Amino acid sequence: MRKMLILASLAAIFGMGAPAAEAETTPATTPFVDVGGHWAENEIENLYIAGGVERADRFRPDEPVTRGELIAMFLKAKGIEPVADDASPFADVPRDSWLAPYAETAYRLGIIHGRKEGGRVYLHPDKPVQREELVSILTRATGDSGKVNQLGWTASVKTLQRYPDGEAVEEMFQRPFVYALQNGLVGAYPDGTLQPNKPMTRAEAATYAALHLLPDKANAAQQRLAKIGTPYVRMLTVQTTAYSYPTDDVFSYLGYPLRKGVVAVDPNVIPLGSHLYIDGYGYAVAADIGGAVKQRHVDLFLPTLREAANHGLQKDVRVYILD
Repeated sequence: MRKMLILASLAAIFGMGAPAAEAETTPATTPFVDVGGHWAENEIENLYIAGGVERADRFRPDEPVTRGELIAMFLKAKGIEPVADDASPFADVPRDSWLAPYAETAYRLGIIHGRKEGGRVYLHPDKPVQREELVSILTRATGDSGKVNQLGWTASVKTLQRYPDGEAVEEMFQRPFVYALQNGLVGAYPDGTLQPNKPMTRAEAATYAALHLLPDKANAAQQRLAKIGTPYVRMLTVQTTAYSYPTDDVFSYLGYPLRKGVVAVDPNVIPLGSHLYIDGYGYAVAADIGGAVKQRHVDLFLPTLREAANHGLQKDVRVYILD
């Protein structure tokens, strides 16, 4: 009964039924000695089997999940192999940290943005994640940020007003939260509240990852990028150009701070919010549009005007759509 109540509060299996993989797990599936009998045991096992969490003696299911842990868990659940450049984009994530490749990859994919403080971007990787932030990260991780952007602010506020604590959802998280509610990613708790400021546990994070980010078994034979092994759904051949801005306070169409990884697309060809891998450029997110960006044309953001000019027009570039 407790398990069903908690899962219902997450809206993880609302209207979906139990996960198909649940019946296939056994008590000896994972090395974790602290998940037996836990309400999230099956979801943690499914995530472990898929490589979403590392092998360890303990999973610590009831401890708060940190931002760094959540990022790594979500990327692993999607099967995305992280890569890192010579410098970390975050002032508080050292280049030699275990988290660095995950943080940079999630940053380039638009799953996280960090927070600008004193001219530098900080991740605060050890900070516990509250429910409203987890939901926002989840909607970006699923590639749905383009759909979130289509929600009206007024309608979103009205939707949240139906809940006793809906007004407690911070403005920047309102539309992602409403989208998640409307699409069965989350739901109200049994008492009807949303509890947006509730710290999330590792078990709750694992449940979201297992139910919404693991590849569908029907698509288990997904193609993978030859160089790094990340699965992709389809490949397009496009022409690419590049753009840049002399200031760093400019935002993309989806409201993302411009940085390497943000690209402009024709939404009729590549849906906004899609995660991409572009030959010669790396991981990217379709987060911008442009008047001249039509059909199979992708405009890449580069840090400097010189780099953008040097890029010029390149043809027959392969773009891999990851979700």
